[in-house]
Amino acid sequence: MYEAFFSLEDPPFVLTPDPRFLFRSRGHHEILASLLYGVTSQKGLMALFGDVGTGKTTLCRALLRELPKEVQSALVLNPHLSGAELVGAILDDLGIERSGSTEGELMTVLSNYLLAAGGEGKTVVVVLDEAQQMSVEALEQIRILSNLETPTRKLLQIVVVGQPELEEKLRRRELRQLDQRIGIRCYLRPLSRKETFRYIEHRLRVAGLAGTLPFSRGAMVEIYRYSRGIPRVINLVCDRALLAGYSARARDIATPLVKTAIRNIGGRRARRGGRSWRPALAVSGLLALLLGGVGAAYWSGWPAWPVRGLQAPRETLAPAVTTAAAVTTPALPPLRAASTAPGGVRGVLVQLLRLWGVQEDLSDAEVAAWPVWANGSPDIPAISARYQLAATFLPETNLAELQAIALPALIELNEPAGQRPYLLRWMRAEAIVLLAPSGDEVRQSPDRLEPLWPNSAWVLWRNVDQLPVDPIRAMTPTVLATVALRLHKLGHLAPPLPGGYEGRLQGAVRAFQREVGLPEDGIVGPRTTLALSRVVGGKFNPTIAEARSR
Repeated sequence: MYEAFFSLEDPPFVLTPDPRFLFRSRGHHEILASLLYGVTSQKGLMALFGDVGTGKTTLCRALLRELPKEVQSALVLNPHLSGAELVGAILDDLGIERSGSTEGELMTVLSNYLLAAGGEGKTVVVVLDEAQQMSVEALEQIRILSNLETPTRKLLQIVVVGQPELEEKLRRRELRQLDQRIGIRCYLRPLSRKETFRYIEHRLRVAGLAGTLPFSRGAMVEIYRYSRGIPRVINLVCDRALLAGYSARARDIATPLVKTAIRNIGGRRARRGGRSWRPALAVSGLLALLLGGVGAAYWSGWPAWPVRGLQAPRETLAPAVTTAAAVTTPALPPLRAASTAPGGVRGVLVQLLRLWGVQEDLSDAEVAAWPVWANGSPDIPAISARYQLAATFLPETNLAELQAIALPALIELNEPAGQRPYLLRWMRAEAIVLLAPSGDEVRQSPDRLEPLWPNSAWVLWRNVDQLPVDPIRAMTPTVLATVALRLHKLGHLAPPLPGGYEGRLQGAVRAFQREVGLPEDGIVGPRTTLALSRVVGGKFNPTIAEARSR
């Protein structure tokens, strides 16, 4: 009803589990990566637990969309089935003709099919939703299904999905054998306040919103206060608030309209629940190494190098697995005024954050409170992390590499008056368009720019796949699976997905590098990671490569 009024192409806050609208918070990504790893490496039985309204079904549908082509899947939504009915439902969803009606006959049909599929290198996965409502008989049938195996692999990959009551149910004595077979356990938690803001923006962008958000910051704070980060409640409030705005012919949704929407919804306040959540992800120790590497890379950015102005302070190159707290920044000589004044690096950085759709307060007071390094220059990785972006420093780069990465970059030029920061906004063969701290455009030919530029740059990016900045230095099984799945989706890697980096995966990396214009070294380093993030982000990422007549 209100879509045209707010310039939307689709309803943004429908309650149906449309995987297009999945917002990949860090928790969502960790769960997807874990389940994809479990399926592709034949771990057998996996479990996803999450409270009411946290988005479990949407996540399951997104998982099925992410599966490689050689993986066959079945989604069982009806939990009120007997053991025989459950096997029959799996056969029906896989498109296998039943032969017989008893549990034994149906199991024989399924077993024969799985053996044949395994012989052809195929993987079969079954996702069972609302499993907390399953009977003990049906849950015992899941255990029997998990026993279908050869000496080297599980024939059926099973993902059971349910509310926290499912985990409590699995602790019953008669289900202890099933509980012991779960190799991967994931916990989907409510969104944080910042994630709630990003969730609202994400759904609006997917629905076609091109301009600024209709919701004010105060309105989104009120939405989070009421919903406590539960996506289903967020959807309800946002939908009613947009409808109220449409009725009042108000394109700006402020706090009073949200409060009106909340009153119209009625019912009791959504809450997180009083249960004690376990860590967001527990995968038999597999992801402990990855999360250390991802955390360091995501929050700290590329290790610092000896540089000036926009460049990071000098420090020892950190190992692949570390923590942000371990990074120290010794003092450096003061920067030039052009780099430290509000109109300098900070002014350019504000423009770049706006390009990334940052809607948070970027007033002078907020910018003045940004964290700084010991030498007084803005701490770009920490500032980026505030707005859920990553920052990578490229100490020895060139224009060809920046053109291949195709993301806006912060650079510094050695002009006669001193160092001055710029935002690399557009890049074409005949001209490079820079934005000065004031926002004015400066055009330079590549030949005139190169002598002034010390060949270093900061690039901000949205790390949707939660990859380390330099994946080749932390190529854990989950990182390998994530990179392989992305290259498979982009058409550079044929199934089955490789179990190691050397060979086919390295060849796929070279093919991707060749496509975007990077040197074909077959290494998933910072430059390749940036280019991959830009391609994966598609229209949601700003780019310097768009043709634009002026």
